[in-house]
Amino acid sequence: MDLEEEDTFLPPQHTNKFGIPNEPELLNEHELYKPSKGTRTLLSERDREIYAEAFIEDPRLLTLSNLCVRILAKRGTRNIALPVQQDLLKLRIHYDSIDVNLPLKHCYFVKDVRYWQRVVLAKSSDKSLRLKKFQEYDWRGKGLSIKFAELVEACPAEFWPEAKMARLAWKIRDSVRSMHIKHLQSLKDYSFEQYIQSESEIDVTSEESDEVIISSDEPDTVEEEAEEEHEDIPEPAKENKTKLKATKRVSITGSVKSAKSSHSVRYQEEQRSTEKSVRRSKEDKHVEKSDYLGFGVDERTMERRRARYARNEQRQLLRDLQLKKKEERELRRRRRSLLRKPPVVEEIFVKKRKLKKKIKGVLDIEVEPEPDDGEDKIPDKRNKEKLLQRIKRYNYPSEHCHHIDLSFVRWFDNLVSFTLEFLGPHMGLDYHNRHLNFSLDDIIRLSKGLRSLDKLKIFRLRNSRMDNMKLHILTRALKNLETIEVIDLGFDQLSDDCGTSLAALFENESSLKALELENNRLGINAMDSLGIALRFYNHHSLEYLGLAHNPLGSEGLSAIFRHIMGTKHVQELNLSGINGDKIAVQRSVTTLLRNHEPLRRLHIAAIPFNPILGKGIIRALVSNHKVIHFDCRECEFESDEEFEADLIVRRNNFELDNTYLGDTTKTEEDIMDYINNMRHPILQRVHEHIMCRDECIKYRPDKTPSEISVKEEEPVEEEYDIWAVLGIKTSLAPPKPEPEPEPEPPTVEESDLDFGPFVYDPNTFDIDQFREFVHNPGPENRFYYLQNNKEP
Repeated sequence: MDLEEEDTFLPPQHTNKFGIPNEPELLNEHELYKPSKGTRTLLSERDREIYAEAFIEDPRLLTLSNLCVRILAKRGTRNIALPVQQDLLKLRIHYDSIDVNLPLKHCYFVKDVRYWQRVVLAKSSDKSLRLKKFQEYDWRGKGLSIKFAELVEACPAEFWPEAKMARLAWKIRDSVRSMHIKHLQSLKDYSFEQYIQSESEIDVTSEESDEVIISSDEPDTVEEEAEEEHEDIPEPAKENKTKLKATKRVSITGSVKSAKSSHSVRYQEEQRSTEKSVRRSKEDKHVEKSDYLGFGVDERTMERRRARYARNEQRQLLRDLQLKKKEERELRRRRRSLLRKPPVVEEIFVKKRKLKKKIKGVLDIEVEPEPDDGEDKIPDKRNKEKLLQRIKRYNYPSEHCHHIDLSFVRWFDNLVSFTLEFLGPHMGLDYHNRHLNFSLDDIIRLSKGLRSLDKLKIFRLRNSRMDNMKLHILTRALKNLETIEVIDLGFDQLSDDCGTSLAALFENESSLKALELENNRLGINAMDSLGIALRFYNHHSLEYLGLAHNPLGSEGLSAIFRHIMGTKHVQELNLSGINGDKIAVQRSVTTLLRNHEPLRRLHIAAIPFNPILGKGIIRALVSNHKVIHFDCRECEFESDEEFEADLIVRRNNFELDNTYLGDTTKTEEDIMDYINNMRHPILQRVHEHIMCRDECIKYRPDKTPSEISVKEEEPVEEEYDIWAVLGIKTSLAPPKPEPEPEPEPPTVEESDLDFGPFVYDPNTFDIDQFREFVHNPGPENRFYYLQNNKEP
């Protein structure tokens, strides 16, 4: 085989002839632009390893300088290199290369809005933010708020670095307008051991919990002692009585001590008490004999004593039987343990001579382990069942479930919206009830921080386990905020006794416009207190009141309606999903529609009315010309009734847009002028857009030209006259001919010109003529005209 034939074959597959890149972007490009087999067979490409031209012209891959900018951006964002600052394209690459997960202390000073837009879209759960334009949202303020909230949620409840967080909050306080905190960390398990171990009951050190507990011997009753005091007993009987009291006191003391000790100690105490009871029974028999000798003890008392002595003897027999069973059980256990042991086989070990290893260094020296002290072999003798019951009985009360210091909100004095939810950490499968609890101290510290927010307008505390005391402390702080407009307490498990705390919100001159109380446990008492507060509140009007999914009942609904009718409050009312009597609820709703003039929106969804009751609501809605929104979904209305309600709402909206309807002060001329000035909505929007554009152009700054548009006139140099310099007369020289004036073209009127028909011949046009006539309309069949007149 000659040399030329060898060049036509590819090199072996195992030879490394091509350098494949490791970067994902370059690898994808290599798969697309990798050289073909025909290219590899060329003699000029035989020793080539890297085909760089496949990657240079790709616009998605950066050049070497741009890659350097990206690497520098990942190393730090504080000190940007001067060449990067001067080149806007490289500066754009620098900000696009910054990681969205960068800590707040390393990126709070970044002013680039597109970077913060990437942060918000990557970390926010609100997907509607993707529809917002670049200039329509405060991306930097929202991004700073999200990053600071992440630090707060990651901070453990046991330690709050106040100084460090205060310094960081001081740097971003001017830009943060809203904050949303969901998952605060709760206390760990070891923080509650002090409460579990402090319970003064349950003995968990007992070895055997299945044994029958035998009560101690019965002492003399109080009645017998009183009878004996009133009787005249001689000296020998009194001595016996004192002995009985002493023995009884000793037996009671012994029983108390035995109940508090372990099983072994309890058994010894029972043995002692048994001996004392035997001695006491002998003495009592002696007393019985003396009583029978004529000391004045009746027969009924003696009968009770005999029965008590018999019961004590039976208890002693049970103790003896129990002790005997225990000894037999221990004997059987030892016998079984001996039988389970395998027989010991004696093995003959041949002693080998140990070879001494040569020590090369300190690490080669063998060190014998410490002798075993036996502590690890001691088993845990606690009763695990009782210990588990003790742990389960501790229900982690809210006063023990503390969180970090929530008064940090006072650092953000420009805060407008603040949302807090006690949802606990991200639990996953490790759910526990204690993660959702929070203490009274947390609310006190939160109230302390809210008092300093003078610009707060929206406050939301949702998904929290509130009670009357916590709500009272919170409302005392909120009612002093003059700028507060929206208070949301939804899903807070508010009970019916929280009415007085809710009424405290309307004591001062606040600007409250919306009160959201959905999904709570409010009833008639809360509605009565809230209605009375609204009735006497005349500073501002409450526009929205949310009572959806509360067990109000018919009485609670009538109570709130009775107080708000005739006032200027409640333009929008949400009653979706309330419980109560259907007829009573229908009667209250119809009364509200007919008599409450400020009402504009009503939500009664998911209230199970029947079609007959629905007709009454529709008749009340017909008489109301102010309601512009009526939600009656899942109310068991018929389709015709829902369609009629929709028509009524459309009628009210049309009357709202056309104010001349129903106005008796308007004349026919005013109505005609109003109609003539009306425009189509699309045309109206176009007109508004044109006006906005003209206003923008009016105040737009003048453009500065990048190049000088004024041409400088170059000075014309006169011809150098050598004869004039030498002083020689130029009379001998021929005179220069004077330029003849150009004749003026004859003035021809435009009507006298006759250019003839326009002929479009593209082959005879030069570039200037083409640019001049390219905008003129050509023949209808231009394509075929050009095809026919095209030169061969």
